[in-house]
Amino acid sequence: MSETQRARPTVVYVDDEELARKYFARAAGSGYEVLLADGADEAMSILRREGARVAILVTDFRMPGPHGGDLLRRVSQEYPHIVRILVTAYVDKDALLGAVNPGEVFRILEKPLGVGTVREVLAAATTVPVSRPR
Repeated sequence: MSETQRARPTVVYVDDEELARKYFARAAGSGYEVLLADGADEAMSILRREGARVAILVTDFRMPGPHGGDLLRRVSQEYPHIVRILVTAYVDKDALLGAVNPGEVFRILEKPLGVGTVREVLAAATTVPVSRPR
C-alpha cells in the first residue's frame, strides 16, 4: 500500500441504489478511500474486516432490510470511533433525527447530493474528535 493510500481517510457508503453508490464514490474525490455497500448487512461485513481503519460511515435511511437508522445505532455501539452521517430524501429532518438520534448522527444530508456538499461534509467529519479503536 502506498503512503498516499494510507493517508486517505476510509469512508463506507451504504445505499441500495447502485447509481447512488457510484455517484458518491466519484463525488468524494481522490482524497478518500471509499468502500461501497448495498445494505446494512454488507456494511457490517465490511466493518468487521476494516472497522479499525474506517473513519466515516455514510448511509441512506430507506433501504430494504435493516434501514439506515438501525445501522447507525449498531455502528455507534460497536464502532464508536466512526463518524456517522445519514443521507435521505425524507423531508422532515426533525422527525428523522428523532428516529436515528441513538446512532449519534454527525450530519443529515438530503438527496440529491451535490459534489461540493459531499466533499465539505467529509472534510468536516475528518476533523471530529473521536476515540480510536483499541
